[in-house]
Amino acid sequence: METAYFNGKLLPKDEIKISPDDRGFLFADGVYEVVRWYEGSFYDMNSHCIRLKRSLRELRINWADADLFPSVANDLIKYNKLEDQPAMVYLQVTRGAARRSHSFPSPEVPPTAYACAWGFVPDSRSKETGIKVMLKEDIRWSRCDIKSVALLPNTLSFQEASENGLKECIFVRNGLITEGSHSNIFFVIDGTLFTHPESDHVLSGITRKNVLRIAQESGIKIREEALQENRIRFIQEAFITNTSAEVIPVTELGGNTLGEGVRGPVTRLISDKFDAETRVLKG
Repeated sequence: METAYFNGKLLPKDEIKISPDDRGFLFADGVYEVVRWYEGSFYDMNSHCIRLKRSLRELRINWADADLFPSVANDLIKYNKLEDQPAMVYLQVTRGAARRSHSFPSPEVPPTAYACAWGFVPDSRSKETGIKVMLKEDIRWSRCDIKSVALLPNTLSFQEASENGLKECIFVRNGLITEGSHSNIFFVIDGTLFTHPESDHVLSGITRKNVLRIAQESGIKIREEALQENRIRFIQEAFITNTSAEVIPVTELGGNTLGEGVRGPVTRLISDKFDAETRVLKG
């Protein structure tokens, strides 16, 4: 039986009950965080904790146990016997349960905190062969920097991509390529690495942050600058990043083949260095 975390306790997952008045259910009024386990340790847990606390602050959710996330995550790995395999830990914190009203509960109610863990098999094939992705006008709200559970535009867009045999949907806002439905995206033009700068329109991805560090340490020129959609023809390489998939080459973007249609040298270098960092985490 799976063990999950709920409001300060580790419980059998099947026994957890969440109120129908929970604001996460009624309004998507909550935040989440996902961290990957590498058979011995989590990757950059500190950055995940910093982002979690920022998301909570931006939504004005006061969860006193935010500092316990690393401990909770480790407990879930242990109790679900996931120590020796790749795994993910998901945490969600909502504003809590109160009678439905657009205004915040007054007086304030305790937040609802839920976390679970599961093992998975990484997609090593896509890391070698690359993926095809679609382009679509960004239909999301204007605070994509908050890791909010309000992901309906993301899921609809990802489903559209999936139904068309594609692996991700990349958004375009006012002619500028922003990010994917659940990933950040990077481009290589004449040896320079481009990615959208941190702003309200993109999530500050943990893998994104570390890829930028790896690129800098490797002497790769970096420009945190939004790329115009009409410059796709100049792209020689592209890749997406996220916690579960790490670094995945993009060989086709919006029907346009990029470069030679295979993983390029800059993508390979960054991917190999990222893999080297995660290998040392394994017990």
